[in-house]
Amino acid sequence: MSKKKPDKTATIEKPVEKPVEKLVEKLVEEPVYSRDELIAAASSFGVKPEVMAGALKLAGKDSMTKAEAEKAVKDFLERKV
Repeated sequence: MSKKKPDKTATIEKPVEKPVEKLVEKLVEEPVYSRDELIAAASSFGVKPEVMAGALKLAGKDSMTKAEAEKAVKDFLERKV
């Protein structure tokens, strides 16, 4: 019987790279604003307070980050009536 020689070639696994955005999100948490703060700052989103109130109600949230609020306003303004 012949013995097989051990395979000297080793496989090197490459590390899985995570996208930079996910790493940044973990390191920097955005502040969360209350309903009253978002409604008071509606003009900084380019909308009236009534629009921000409607966006919050449609989203079903009373507090959210700035990015979430921008998305909520966009979704509210683009909804089908």
